[in-house]
Amino acid sequence: MSLSIKDIQMKKNLGKIIVLLLTLQNILFAAQLASYTLTTNKKSAFVKEPIEITFTAKQLEHKNVMFFFLTPHKSKEYTIQLLTKTIDDKAYHDTTATFKYILFPLIAKKIQVAFDFTVKTASDKSVAHAYVEDHDDSKSIQVDAHALEVNPLTITILPLSKKVDLVGDFTLKSKIDTKTINQYGNVNLHYILQGSGYDEPSLKLLNNIDGVTQFSDTNTLYKRLDKNGEVLKREYIYSLSAKKSFTIPSVTLTAYSPSKHKYYALQTPSYTITVHKINTNELLDTQEAPKQKAWITFATLKQAFIYLFIFLSGYLLAKLTQNGFFPKRAPKKFQNIQDAKSPQELVAVLLKSYEKYNLHKYIDELELLAYKKEGRKFESIKKALLREIGESVF
Repeated sequence: MSLSIKDIQMKKNLGKIIVLLLTLQNILFAAQLASYTLTTNKKSAFVKEPIEITFTAKQLEHKNVMFFFLTPHKSKEYTIQLLTKTIDDKAYHDTTATFKYILFPLIAKKIQVAFDFTVKTASDKSVAHAYVEDHDDSKSIQVDAHALEVNPLTITILPLSKKVDLVGDFTLKSKIDTKTINQYGNVNLHYILQGSGYDEPSLKLLNNIDGVTQFSDTNTLYKRLDKNGEVLKREYIYSLSAKKSFTIPSVTLTAYSPSKHKYYALQTPSYTITVHKINTNELLDTQEAPKQKAWITFATLKQAFIYLFIFLSGYLLAKLTQNGFFPKRAPKKFQNIQDAKSPQELVAVLLKSYEKYNLHKYIDELELLAYKKEGRKFESIKKALLREIGESVF
């Protein structure tokens, strides 16, 4: 049996009606779960003036555990940040959640601030299963999610009568490390911006200066959100160098204070930097190198002959001593070895004064004699030690 176009259209309309009824049913059911209030501390504000928005959700159905979730819509017309979220469980299955946001409007117009509000419910049995003692067997809470429609906030945003650099209550200070440098030195200049309001991300304090090389950086010392906006302290750091003297101009920022309802200016002093030139001639060695002399002269031959004579004399003396022509004896500087009265005393002498001779075998032998009464006699060890040191000297 074929269906006519009219029958098909009727079925489509019926499907739409069913979806609409189900949607209305869900909305009505969700409305019975919780109530909410959405308020703001200002119905109108200037561009970039902080606005506090408060959303409070209260549980109406008390059979289940209830969780509240709120997400603001994103927009190019404003920025919005969560300030606080508090949960108040007044009684069993009676939860109240309060969300506070800070909104900064970015454009002068009537803006709409919308939110997605979701209520999730879970039975006591489902929650109990999710928090078993053995975490390896724990399960996620089985919840039913319900979306509640929230009417958006309407806020009128007013334009400022003057162009400003900042909106809020701020102070600006500057400090400089030196006002005198040379051609290869640099000046370090710091500006400190402190206060509360709108954090201007594109703020630049010092413009380019002709003939001056400039490097810059920022350092946020602290930043937090409160009802007055962003509370911050930021350091703007500049490093400047030049080949000739220059002036760092005064920095002037215009600002508007919403709390005091007035415009004001922030200003720092100007700085005159003196650059000393370096005489490059003082950096060069103007003394001429001496003329190269002839490599072989009578003086160099005489000196070489003396060195050769000393070397041969020493070599001959060592050979004669080795063959017994001269008796070996320890130099007087080894007298402290001869004067040692015990193995312990001799070990101390060797460790203190003769470490470079590598006499560990004698130290081991002396310790063996001292503590175990084993090995050669003390005088025998001493003679062998003096003989070896004497040979190393000659």
